[in-house]
Amino acid sequence: MKKSLTLGALVLSATGSASAALISSQSIGSGVKSATLQFDFENGNAHLVTLRWNGDLNGFQALEMVAAQVNGAQLDYQSFSFGNFVTGVGIGGDYQYGEGDLWPVENYWHYWNAEGTGAWTESMVGADSRMLSDGSRDAWVFGSSVMPQAVPMPGAMALLAGAGLCARRRRA
Repeated sequence: MKKSLTLGALVLSATGSASAALISSQSIGSGVKSATLQFDFENGNAHLVTLRWNGDLNGFQALEMVAAQVNGAQLDYQSFSFGNFVTGVGIGGDYQYGEGDLWPVENYWHYWNAEGTGAWTESMVGADSRMLSDGSRDAWVFGSSVMPQAVPMPGAMALLAGAGLCARRRRA
């Protein structure tokens, strides 16, 4: 039991602070390329979706893929000549809508990007203009210009689940 608890502690420390409530983590699509989308809601809930695809995929197409393939997911947006403005996202019972029109003008979806294990940076382009690559990470944070919450990545979650199974087997 001690070894499995130690493994769990190492995985948590390797993934950063566990400040987010990770509500769901799921995989959709098929293909040789993979990217992760994270959605942070004002209530502290976070949802991770791992996408798999072939060919070219931009950030907005990734959102459309989530809306089409994640059960109960919702995507609301406004289309303009320069691209799409995401106004609402819903996943797993969480939903936020905003147009950046209420003081202090944070009530909108902030778009963040990272490559591989690199640091998050607030996107300087819209999702329509960002081409995802294998290993990309995109995050959508509602109501705050603070970087995405630290949540365990899907591989770390698998290690934690495995550690829990080992602890259960030893007790039996």
